Amino acid sequence: MPTVEEVQEKYGAIKAVDIVANGDPITFATSVEGLEGTGKTYFGLLTCPTPIVHVNFGDRDATPLLYDMSAERRERTVLYAFHAKGSGGWTRPEGKDALHALAEVAQEHLSDGKLAGGTFIIDSGSTFWDVVQEVYVAPEQEKREREGGKKRGGLEYGQANLIVSGVLNWIKNQGAFLIITHTKAQEWDAQGPIPGKYRAKQNNKVPYIVEVRLDLTKECSTCSAPDCRAHVGRKHFGQFLKFGRDTALEGMKLESPTFEMVYSFYARGKFPNEEALR
Repeated sequence: MPTVEEVQEKYGAIKAVDIVANGDPITFATSVEGLEGTGKTYFGLLTCPTPIVHVNFGDRDATPLLYDMSAERRERTVLYAFHAKGSGGWTRPEGKDALHALAEVAQEHLSDGKLAGGTFIIDSGSTFWDVVQEVYVAPEQEKREREGGKKRGGLEYGQANLIVSGVLNWIKNQGAFLIITHTKAQEWDAQGPIPGKYRAKQNNKVPYIVEVRLDLTKECSTCSAPDCRAHVGRKHFGQFLKFGRDTALEGMKLESPTFEMVYSFYARGKFPNEEALR
């Protein structure tokens, strides 16, 4: 029979005292959610720790933000972009190719701890989920319709949910911070769109996978109205919809939120590598 030490070595056990003694940052995954122009991409590219790998998955061009970076941050940032190639939107083969490319990018940049302490950004997770549905859910629905079958409810989403969970959980376990952005859609009821009510466009597994959900908003700097059209500037805010480390902080609102702020609450202390935040 093997000894305790042999079992620990065989299965890669790590003693709790060693984890804390190393002084490594406490990594976590964050869903950054908000309407257009609330600063989701800015939060990831400009405030999160380097090195950064940013995967633009069908979102707006992020390169203008590179001009707001320090020279040191630009040196430690890599950008990828996957988009539909035609005006008709994503085709199924394009979607499948993009998902394979995302997996390859993640594997090459994250495996063996190559991005430990840095940040991997999927921007946006909303388009990522749209593509996963087109590649894995739509064929199942089409097959069922051809065969005259009844709706199978959530069963048709089984493989798609596994894809999302598998990708995000694998990234989380590589020692890097995961940022996945999500746009929002108008909420509706029987009477039509509900004024001021929006929901994140995301796979329903994401709220359980991430440790933090940060909802970004902007308000008029003069009257504080979210929909004011006056040209007087905007204040940006972030509210914790989920904060797994301390649920008492859920609902708390931060002005001009940064990764450093979020980390200070999550780790209950300063980020250990200040150079990576510059």
